[in-house]
Amino acid sequence: MRNFSVLFMLLFLIVACGVTASADELTMKEGANISLSATTGPNATLTISSTATDENVKVSSDDTTAGFLNGKLVGGAGITLTEGNGGGNETLTIAAPETLTTKGDVLYHNGSGETRLPVGASGQYLTSDANDNLLWANPPEGDQLFNSNVLLNAYRTGENLDLTVSKMIDGVVDAFTDSNGVDATASTNEDFDSTGDYYEPTRTGATTIPAVAFDGVNDYLFINDATLGQSDGKSFLISFWIKMDDNGVTEDIYFTSTSKFFAKRDFTNKLEIKFRDSNGSDAYAGLSNNATFTIAGGLHHVLIAADFANSVIQVYIDDVEDTMTDITAVNNRTVKFKDSSFAIGAQTSGVGKLNGQLAHFYLAEEYLDISILSNRRKFIDAIGNPVDLGSNGSTPTGNQPLIYLNNTTSTWQNNLGSGGNFTENGALTDGTDLSTSGTADNMTLVSNSQSAKAEPNGANILLMAEDVAADITLNTDLKASVSRDGGTTFTQVTLSEAGEFEKGNLLTGTVDLSGQPTGTDMEWKVETLNNKFLNLHGVGLEWR
Repeated sequence: MRNFSVLFMLLFLIVACGVTASADELTMKEGANISLSATTGPNATLTISSTATDENVKVSSDDTTAGFLNGKLVGGAGITLTEGNGGGNETLTIAAPETLTTKGDVLYHNGSGETRLPVGASGQYLTSDANDNLLWANPPEGDQLFNSNVLLNAYRTGENLDLTVSKMIDGVVDAFTDSNGVDATASTNEDFDSTGDYYEPTRTGATTIPAVAFDGVNDYLFINDATLGQSDGKSFLISFWIKMDDNGVTEDIYFTSTSKFFAKRDFTNKLEIKFRDSNGSDAYAGLSNNATFTIAGGLHHVLIAADFANSVIQVYIDDVEDTMTDITAVNNRTVKFKDSSFAIGAQTSGVGKLNGQLAHFYLAEEYLDISILSNRRKFIDAIGNPVDLGSNGSTPTGNQPLIYLNNTTSTWQNNLGSGGNFTENGALTDGTDLSTSGTADNMTLVSNSQSAKAEPNGANILLMAEDVAADITLNTDLKASVSRDGGTTFTQVTLSEAGEFEKGNLLTGTVDLSGQPTGTDMEWKVETLNNKFLNLHGVGLEWR
């Protein structure tokens, strides 16, 4: 309620006081709600004051407090009156409700007041989140006008039949069986793998890792203990890359003269490792669960760490832990490593020769906990490629290993580690060199234009994408866009994971093209950013 004082004009006061006059005096009398007070002396004064009580005015129709004036404030159409208290003073707030400003907007109550939700994108529907806030959302795949399974089936057909880019009704699919569907002029930093049928970013700063081939007949490396300078011990760290050129034959990878320290590929195509003490008792003997040390199995990375003082043995093949089938469980024993001689690619007598390739052979007499991912990354990176171990192999632990073989074929037997050089028996030949990953360049891959029968207002895209290092953030590190004007204007798609396929993930997204300039020349664009590795196996695009 707001208080209002009753004001009186001077004329009213004179009348109310009951003024009378005679020839020699003026008499003033107090009236209702009027009081008089006077002073005497040369400067006598007369004070007239009102004793009337302030009155109040109603602010709502249900204000029935007695003694109020009958006047009231009434809000008109669309006006809200709110009575409140502002620091001891009565307040009256006059407000108009939220109004809609754009066609398609929604006005709703959010729990504290009315609010406006802007119109959603074409094809979206109105729903709510976990906090009951309204929002626009894309319909589930099965409810969309587009269906990515159609694109996926077309991709399968193209892949299986080795077809070039394939057109379909209101769409196109490219399984990358060739490079005909990609605009090489508009694309940048793209590298086409014709064997794997995928595109990947180009790389900079990669280092070649030489691989050498052992022929299984004559070739192996030999060194005596005095030259190598090894010691018996309980801690070992071993890393090498191996590719077999035959199947089902027992062949030795490294071997000491009395068979107390060795690794071999056995006749079941598994990795067998053994560590024994001077009495021939096993510190550990085991067989891998991985049985793909074959021609078809291709290149493998083997990483072994042993800490027999604490009964620890760790084996990782291709960056995956192999729990091994124990022949003899791990024991706290001192391993007889200082034997009279040591060989790589056969036993020291020359039997059991390896028919395969080796690269980046590393052996240190220390332990590193390779169950810790960051320690494994010192030997193999996140996308499965070798890591540069430094000129003398000291990068992983800070110490130069006993053995580090990483020269080119003609001098591969020369040890870059702290031990002496090996003697080559036979003649090693060039293998298939490996490479470190380097840094992925940011790739832009743009398709050739495909003509739509009628101007489309929307599109759906499907990517068959392999996140090689498993570190890509969609719509930040990997973006997809669609154009209907021949690549002059692209609109980004919001990608989301729709499922998996055998080589990676299925990524889909729809996009509104109505804001683009008119046109029927359809193109897609895929971009990688922030130096991420990606194998893109195919793209499907359909439009409406």
